[in-house]
Amino acid sequence: MSFEGGADSGMNFEVLADWVDGRLPAGRAEVVGAEVSVAGPEVQASVRWLDQFRVLARAMPLVEPPPVVGQHLRRYFRLWSQARAALSQPPAQLMATLLFDSRLDLAPAGVRGVDEFDGAAHLAYTCDRADVVLDLVRAGDGGVRVEGQVLVGEGVEPVFEAMVVGPGGVIRTVDGDALGRFSLVSVPVDATELRVSNGDFVIVAALDLRGPEPVV
Repeated sequence: MSFEGGADSGMNFEVLADWVDGRLPAGRAEVVGAEVSVAGPEVQASVRWLDQFRVLARAMPLVEPPPVVGQHLRRYFRLWSQARAALSQPPAQLMATLLFDSRLDLAPAGVRGVDEFDGAAHLAYTCDRADVVLDLVRAGDGGVRVEGQVLVGEGVEPVFEAMVVGPGGVIRTVDGDALGRFSLVSVPVDATELRVSNGDFVIVAALDLRGPEPVV
């Protein structure tokens, strides 16, 4: 910021602060003092503000905090840095293995039709961190309603976001509850993959909504 006094005076706020605090060489201080004495209201107001600031600074001196305060601050900063680094990392991706498909188990027994199939198909998957069970129900619009639940052990975040991926794009739900349950409606039968995530890890499961027998 330039003050009144001419472009060549070199008198800015930093120079004024050094002059008020007595940090300028004697010759330079005399020149600035002379310029201040004839300067306009902007410079005079700045000098008054600096004088008041010096008075307040003397009245409220900085106090060296106890060593434990600095130690706590360093610890909190270290923890914050670690948390920030962890949050910047993508969650681990776990590939799930199909354990059970009611369509495969019922087909060899010759079970067909709505009555015998009870109107739904049931799938179960497993991976290192959790199990996933699905109920597949044919929807009236030709799609499939997917009702699922992620079964986790103690100490694992239980709420999951779910999505299915297929040629037509992605269908996502964020209505997962504290029991690991989720629901996806009107999923196209050509969807090929289910992904469920609690933020710490993602479970990926191959999905076949057509199956060896129609989902009824």
